[in-house]
Amino acid sequence: MKSGLYIVATPIGNLDDITIRAINILKKSDVILCENTKHSLKLLRHFDIKNAKIEKYTDHDFNKKHLQIEGLIKSDNIVSLISDAGSPIISDPGSNLVKYLFEKDCHIESIPGPSSIVSAMQLSGFYNSYPTIFLGFLPKKIEQKKKCFKDMTYSNVIFFTTSPQLNKDVQTLFDLDPSCKITVLNEMTKKFEKRLSFSLNEYAQLKPLVLKGEFVICVEYNGIKEIPALNDNQILKDLAKYGSKKIYEIYRTTYNMKRNELYKKILAIKKN
Repeated sequence: MKSGLYIVATPIGNLDDITIRAINILKKSDVILCENTKHSLKLLRHFDIKNAKIEKYTDHDFNKKHLQIEGLIKSDNIVSLISDAGSPIISDPGSNLVKYLFEKDCHIESIPGPSSIVSAMQLSGFYNSYPTIFLGFLPKKIEQKKKCFKDMTYSNVIFFTTSPQLNKDVQTLFDLDPSCKITVLNEMTKKFEKRLSFSLNEYAQLKPLVLKGEFVICVEYNGIKEIPALNDNQILKDLAKYGSKKIYEIYRTTYNMKRNELYKKILAIKKN
């Protein structure tokens, strides 16, 4: 097995979800980097993984540990990176370390496995052709939350949240788009997995949501933009400036206007 950094996915809840490859890599590792050693030791002991040195690693540790980790890899060691649950680096520590090690020509492999984002998409109930956008954790302030959705339309949005922020995030989404549909997922893959799906009217009967832990939120977000006012003089100015073909490309996105609708409007203006 080649020395390098192995990014190993671990279960998001149910311990049976770990892959055979992940177990084998961890058993062969010389060092295992993890967010919380106490938390990860429970997993490692469960699978009788005890030969590796266990070290805490968060993004705060990068400056004091990146040279040490590079040295371990270049000294023919196998280093694994795990997070508390799921696939590392996705809203978890490690991206700056991976970037640095790539720059130093170190061998890096991804050992795929459980991901709360993938599980959430499967359980979301999305049934449309919208693109999917992942936002990680939203900011804590309401206005900052709203900025995350600025200019976003017709998207399936997935993000993480916590108990104190859950109702704030849900209310913010309904304030921005009363037509959106929200699915809240909690304790995925565990015995007491919860899935709550609701519209604005349904949320009015449920709120406040009283749940503990961390959550994955899936949103079918329409976020229709407010269409600016358009008058005849503006159309004539733009027509003279851009021409009939170019003006349609501009108006299609700016005013959500169909081609026939625009050309009928232009003919009526010219006729008058």
